[in-house]
Amino acid sequence: MRAMNATETELYEKTLSCIHCGLCLPACPAYQVAPRESLAPRGQVYNIRAVLEGRLLLSEGLSDEIYDCLACRGCESVCPAGVPVGTIVEGARALISEERKEGLLERSVKSFLLSGVLARPRRLALVMAFQRVYEFSGLRRLVQAFLQAILPNLAARERLMPLLPTRVSLPKLFPAKGDRRKRVALFTGCVASHYFGNVNQATAQVLQRNGFEVVVPSEQVCCGALHLHNGLPKTGRRLARQNIEVFEKAQVEAIVVNAAGCGAALSECGELLHGDERAKAFAAKVIDISAFLLREGFEPPSTPPGGVSLRVAYDAPCHLFHAQKVRDEPSELLSKIPGVSLVPYRDSERCCGSAGIYNVTHYEKSMEVLSVKMEEIRKARPDVIVTGNPGCHIQLSEGVRRAGLASEVVHPAVLLERAYRSG
Repeated sequence: MRAMNATETELYEKTLSCIHCGLCLPACPAYQVAPRESLAPRGQVYNIRAVLEGRLLLSEGLSDEIYDCLACRGCESVCPAGVPVGTIVEGARALISEERKEGLLERSVKSFLLSGVLARPRRLALVMAFQRVYEFSGLRRLVQAFLQAILPNLAARERLMPLLPTRVSLPKLFPAKGDRRKRVALFTGCVASHYFGNVNQATAQVLQRNGFEVVVPSEQVCCGALHLHNGLPKTGRRLARQNIEVFEKAQVEAIVVNAAGCGAALSECGELLHGDERAKAFAAKVIDISAFLLREGFEPPSTPPGGVSLRVAYDAPCHLFHAQKVRDEPSELLSKIPGVSLVPYRDSERCCGSAGIYNVTHYEKSMEVLSVKMEEIRKARPDVIVTGNPGCHIQLSEGVRRAGLASEVVHPAVLLERAYRSG
């Protein structure tokens, strides 16, 4: 048996609950497109346990297989033993980083982009400023044409990067309209605050309209989800502690989140910072916008969004459905919007293939997973596809383009705010 430190022992104990029943296999999108036992959730758990026991070498090949997992946690929803596969995979990736079992280039790029840029708001803002120059100067069109001719695989990845909209600057406080019901905080995210500022604005306005005073702390930082998914737990813990400090000062009754991945990471801070009572108190306040509105009650709009009836397909983000267990609330919210006709389709809760940065690091596999989903969405013929996560929004937009659909991809809060405005 290999000698393990406290963190590895805790990780090892989590692997012991897997009984290898195989119920996870049909729920795994990665296994669906590449049916290998080593890629299946139970295979991943078995191999990680073998590494910790010293029976299997943590080679670069095995490290690649561990990163082949989308970490969507769909397996957790069907597991009778309650195996925390997502936590186990994240722990294994931290071990990979610690033992440097990745290529030097990959390790350096990941560390620079995730810890050096994403975790530093000012640096991220500077990168976004460069992207604006990249787009508005016409340089992006030239680069895309060049890559398409020389490196089409890289061109496909570059195309995933959304256009930067006009920057939405939110005030630090949205006063409640009418009688104030509660004081809540809005978590705006890192990249999402630049690419999806309209979602943050719509979320704040919806809350404000329904009697909630909304605080938007300017000192908040990235949730740390991408760092935890990619073997950088130290950065993830640092960001968690910083956010706890910031939101404690805000003195709010709830922390409302509109991004599934961020919500999952923030709501699990108590586990990340094991034994920290402040982290537990912080995590207990975190709630998704749909769940919050259904829990507290909200005023249904009086008219359809844009004044027209819509066929709406709701696609459930993995870290909302499987991690946060917010399952029926988004559909229930949408059903209360006049003119919205929800159109069901098969496997709406299955991963779209975005999975953080998976659609960049594993582009071909990601697109295979996406194609399976888009085939089902195509049959539903929606006018609008609704999802509550920025990564899923980007991925589904690419899926719409590839499938030749005319559907618009929007956030539930945006659709709700449009209906309010129409009235």
